[in-house]
Amino acid sequence: MFWLAWKTLYHEKGRFLVTLAGTTLSTILVLMEVGIYLGMMRSATDIIRHNDADIWVASKNIQSFDFANAFPESRKNRVESLADVLWAEPLVLTWGFLKLADGAQEQVQIVGFNPDNGIGAPWSMLAGRPADVKGGRYMILDKTSEKRLGVLKQGSLWELSQSRFRLVGVSRDIRSFTTAPVLFMSYAQAQDLPIGWMKPGFTTYILAKVRDKAKIHEVAAALRTLLKENDVMTKEEFIERTVKYWTVQTGIGMSFFLTAFLGLVIGGAIVGQTIFSNTIQHIKEYGTLKAMGAHNKDIYKAIFSQALINATAGYAIGAAFIGLSRPSIEASGVPLYLSPLIVSSVFVFIGMSCIFSAYFSARKVKTLDPVMVFRG
Repeated sequence: MFWLAWKTLYHEKGRFLVTLAGTTLSTILVLMEVGIYLGMMRSATDIIRHNDADIWVASKNIQSFDFANAFPESRKNRVESLADVLWAEPLVLTWGFLKLADGAQEQVQIVGFNPDNGIGAPWSMLAGRPADVKGGRYMILDKTSEKRLGVLKQGSLWELSQSRFRLVGVSRDIRSFTTAPVLFMSYAQAQDLPIGWMKPGFTTYILAKVRDKAKIHEVAAALRTLLKENDVMTKEEFIERTVKYWTVQTGIGMSFFLTAFLGLVIGGAIVGQTIFSNTIQHIKEYGTLKAMGAHNKDIYKAIFSQALINATAGYAIGAAFIGLSRPSIEASGVPLYLSPLIVSSVFVFIGMSCIFSAYFSARKVKTLDPVMVFRG
């Protein structure tokens, strides 16, 4: 029956090429939308995921990592007062304006970390070391921001919020969801920036490491009792809250899912229409097979095999296109995350969409009376 399916498709080369184009387009659209969405969500939670902290203490009712408010850093003492806490470290997240060579300004997301222990520091460096920001007005920028900021030359001077900073390092592939360039500096320098609400003695996050990972939720519950003025979350809870905010509350995630769903529908509809047309055109042949003793399930195999051939061929071409164009897509500043699990899952959905579309052709054959075919 597989060879029958292939010969039927090959006999109608024009229809097969149109169907192949449809499934290829559907694959490209779905993989692109899913990959960009996952890439953006990873960018939104990168700093959370790459920090070796089990618990995050933030301002009350925080919605995502990017929108933090300051609170007294002295609350770190309450965190450290618990015997199950191995260490606690403050982290500053704030915003500033970087003056460019042509006089324009670019808003940047500033992360202030402790260079002595590297908690909150950039985790991937192209030039310099995270500890190089210690002891003065030094900063690290990410390579991905060059298109917006210009060439990042180690040792160059930049004006940030009316203060001059020296670029001592360049990180790699560290983006924010807001697309603003990420800038790293020492915790002390971040507090000294003339930004208004950020000042010495205040922080935006307190990160804590638990001695026994089995007690993470227990320690988090105890900290919620001690710090009623703050939100206390485990790493996973903070990631989930950030992703939920950007996905649901802003509606961004829904737009990506809707486009991906439309891609599945379009691909399935094209495959279904082609197979249905082939079925109607060869209805006498199917009737002959039934008259010769073929069962409905045998013909079903031929019809669904056509759907799988279309889905597999179109998916292979579409996935290859995404794989080849991925470097240029990411070079343009668009994060694209596609793991083997995601790629295989999309193939399953494409295949299911095509098989579902072929159901109408199978139903037509099910009700086919071979005697009526010969009379016609």
